Amino acid sequence: MSAGTGASRLRAALPWAALAAGLTAATYPAWSLVVFGYRPTLDDLLTLRCFGL
Repeated sequence: MSAGTGASRLRAALPWAALAAGLTAATYPAWSLVVFGYRPTLDDLLTLRCFGL
């Protein structure tokens, strides 16, 4: 394996890493509730689903 092959693989992986970081940041409000222990009630879920109306 040459040094050029490693750099080529890294260059090919960078857009995927950027996409993964962007998706993680964009969906943070949704998954952080689950990760940090938020347990919504049925009323809370209906409020979220109905956009607070």
